[in-house]
Amino acid sequence: MPDIALPRGFQLQDDEVVVHTGKDWGVSINPLVLTNRRLICPIDPSGGPVVAIPLSKVRDVRIRKPMLGFSRIIVEWGDQQSAAFPAHINAKRIKADIDAAAEAAGRPKLSIVPAEPAGGDRIERLRRLGDLKTSGVLTDAEFEAEKARILKEP
Repeated sequence: MPDIALPRGFQLQDDEVVVHTGKDWGVSINPLVLTNRRLICPIDPSGGPVVAIPLSKVRDVRIRKPMLGFSRIIVEWGDQQSAAFPAHINAKRIKADIDAAAEAAGRPKLSIVPAEPAGGDRIERLRRLGDLKTSGVLTDAEFEAEKARILKEP
């Protein structure tokens, strides 16, 4: 990929490569750079400050389409932090690419076993969780994470 001009103060880290830019998606948002580790984008639609969001911390990526105006991509990460930028075109593709990069970077998956009402039978929930693992629906890591969450409940 040709040299990409990163925003002032940003540099590629070791083993970090640019995956997409706003130009790839056909949008004129500057800067908008997706690497294999970070999303570098404006923090709000006004084009104000720029933020580098670690992909492993991304919790959710959504498209918001107001009645008037352009769609926005909203990226939530960390503890209640979010960034939003306009996506005049290709919003679904941008969202999908950011989601895929976040998954590849090790974004934590959402809980697979639905929470039950307080006072639910933990033994039964653990048994069902074991059945999901045995049937191949859950990986060992997903099983262990869910088991730990259930066991921590009061």
